[in-house]
Order: sequence, then structure tokens, then C-alpha cells
Amino acid sequence: MDDIGMRVEGTRDLGVALTAMQRRIDLATVKALKKSQSLTRNAIRGRMRARPRWDHRGASRRTGPAVSLDLTPHHVSRRGGPGKLSGALAASIRSSKRPRVKGQALSAVVMSGGAGGPQNLYKARIEGSYPYFRPGAQAAEKKIAPVWAEEWYAAVLGRPV
Repeated sequence: MDDIGMRVEGTRDLGVALTAMQRRIDLATVKALKKSQSLTRNAIRGRMRARPRWDHRGASRRTGPAVSLDLTPHHVSRRGGPGKLSGALAASIRSSKRPRVKGQALSAVVMSGGAGGPQNLYKARIEGSYPYFRPGAQAAEKKIAPVWAEEWYAAVLGRPV
């Protein structure tokens, strides 16, 4: 019998291309994670920016001069929610700056709190009466999957998003 021989060329180029693709995928993963955090953070904060319950405030030494927003109606009943939540509470919605690497996985968080923010008792009481964190996170979940798909698709094909 005659032996059949074969010669494969380009294995080095294939290795280089696969390494480059792996780097692009790793970068796309971090970018998608940061975009997911931003979407979630903005959705949660968006639940906190409702219409104020009152459209006026009298002058005081602590709050400054009188304010009138000229809204109609002048007062909204409590069943409509708390209105605009405090700036400190909205500012306390933040995300981790750098994802943590655990083996081959990355993890990052969106949280309410941190140094200088509102106390946990206040946050829990507001969340219990007027949920803003969970509904915001659930609303963001619908938008997260397309972000990951777009980033990874571009990384595999080697095209910018």
C-alpha cells in the first residue's frame, strides 16, 4: 500500500489568531459587565426621580428661600409613592469600579450604600414602603442580554461595536 502524506501550513497563524480573539473576548466581557452595571444603576436611579409630592416649600434657615414649582395638583396623595427620593439616597446607588476575578469568572455589583451614604435602616424602610431597587434591577435585566450578545459577537468577528 502507498502511504498518504499531508502537510498543514498556517498553524502558527491560527494560534496567533485564536490568542487575539481570546483577548478581544476578555475585553468584551469586561465592557459588557460595565455596561450592564451602568444600565442597572441608571434603571434603579430612574425609579427614584418621580414627581415631588408637594410643589411648594416655605422659607427656612435650613432649606433657604421659599420654593414654588407651580405644579397641578399642588399635592399628590401618598399612595402615588414617595415622590422624589433624597439626593443622598440616589447618590448611594453605585457600582463596583473594577470587576473581581474569581478563577475564570468575573463578578461586579450594583449596590445601595457605602461610606457617607444614608443609613441601612432608612434605606430598608424606604425600600419596604416604596420599592425602587428591585423593580429597577428587574427592568434592567431585560436590556442586559442584548448588550452581552452584541459585545461578544463583535469580539468573535473582530469588529468594533
